[in-house]
Amino acid sequence: VVSSREPFALHATGLRKRFSGVEVLHGVDITVDGGEVLALLGENGAGKSTAIKILAGDYSRDSGEIQINGQTVQIENPRDASQHGIRVIYQEFSDAPDLTVAENLVLGAWPRRPSGIIDWPTIRRHAEESLRTLGVELNPDTVVETLGVAQRQVLEITRALAGEAKLLILDEPTSALTTEETEVLFDLVLRLRSQGVAIIYITHRLDELE
Repeated sequence: VVSSREPFALHATGLRKRFSGVEVLHGVDITVDGGEVLALLGENGAGKSTAIKILAGDYSRDSGEIQINGQTVQIENPRDASQHGIRVIYQEFSDAPDLTVAENLVLGAWPRRPSGIIDWPTIRRHAEESLRTLGVELNPDTVVETLGVAQRQVLEITRALAGEAKLLILDEPTSALTTEETEVLFDLVLRLRSQGVAIIYITHRLDELE
C-alpha cells in the first residue's frame, strides 16, 4: 500500500558522463524527497535522459555520488535501481499487451498455490487492491492492448508502485496524450505525491509546470 511507504530521500551530486570522449553531463546535482515532485526541464539534448538513465542503472556514471536516505549507494544496473525503489516510466511501454491488466501487475512474480498452479483469485485481488489504493479506474480483466495510451501509462505507473517503487521518474509522460488525458495523469501525480512517493517529472513544456 502506497501510504505505508517509508520516508525516501535521494541526493545525487556531481554526476558526469562522457560518450566517445565527449562530456554530455557536466556535474549535475539532483535532490528529491518523498512527497515531492521535481521537474527536470530542458531542451532535447540537454542531458535529461542521460541523468535519469544513470539513476535508473541504464548508464554508469563517470563520476559523482548517489545517496539514498543519507547512505551512498552503487547503482550499476536496473536491478540495483529497482532494489533501491527507483523506477522509470519511459515513453515506450514495457507491458505485455496480450495479457490482462491484472496479469500485467504481477509480471515476473506470478503467485502460485502449493500445488504449483497459478493462483488466479490472488492475482485479481492484488490488482483490485493496487488500483483502488491509487484511485485508478481500470478493469482488472481488460486486455491491455485494448487500452488507450493514457490508460496504459497509468497501468505502468500502477505496476511500478505495486512493486514498491519509492521514486518514480516520468519521462515526457504527456507527449502522446490529449489535454483531458493529461489532466487525468496530473491528478494521479498529485495523489502519489500526497501518499509520499518521490517523483521526477521530465518535460520540455513550460506550460506543464504551472
